[in-house]
Amino acid sequence: MPTDDQSTIFTIGVYGSTEESFFCSLVENEIQLFIDIRARRGMRGARYSYANSAALQTMLKERGIFYAHLKELAPTNEIRALQWRADKEEKTRKRDRTALSEEYVKAFKKEILKYGKRRADRILDPRALLEQAKKLAGYPIDKPLQRYALFCVESNASACHRSLVAERFKTKLGGQVSHL
Repeated sequence: MPTDDQSTIFTIGVYGSTEESFFCSLVENEIQLFIDIRARRGMRGARYSYANSAALQTMLKERGIFYAHLKELAPTNEIRALQWRADKEEKTRKRDRTALSEEYVKAFKKEILKYGKRRADRILDPRALLEQAKKLAGYPIDKPLQRYALFCVESNASACHRSLVAERFKTKLGGQVSHL
């Protein structure tokens, strides 16, 4: 069975992109598996309608890119509230944010990425999650996965939880991270 060693973990957001630039970036970077890590898979308004789940899945399929949704990698409402509070205190709009708050990062790492957990049943296993994503997507079991993308909405990866997920995957699985 082929291995997925030395994969590249890409991250991509939708804000600030056009439909053409978004999908061109995925195709140009030869993304094989697109992993949606949003809690809600809908976008308001027509500008980003291509990122709504049904449209997104259709357009990815047309480009030969497999799709999976891993909601368990999305922040909870309580964790998101920590960032909203920090944004309000700093008078920063969500789309203008350049970094995640310390409180948000700490809570996300503890609750979602399971940093510091000792019991095996409480440790986040990126390899198992990647296998789950491949299975959900119908990714061929005999095809090595070397280029996959973690997707959320923010344009700036450092202002989005996908950067934290990508770093955790890199730490546990190896490879490199590239923010599109």
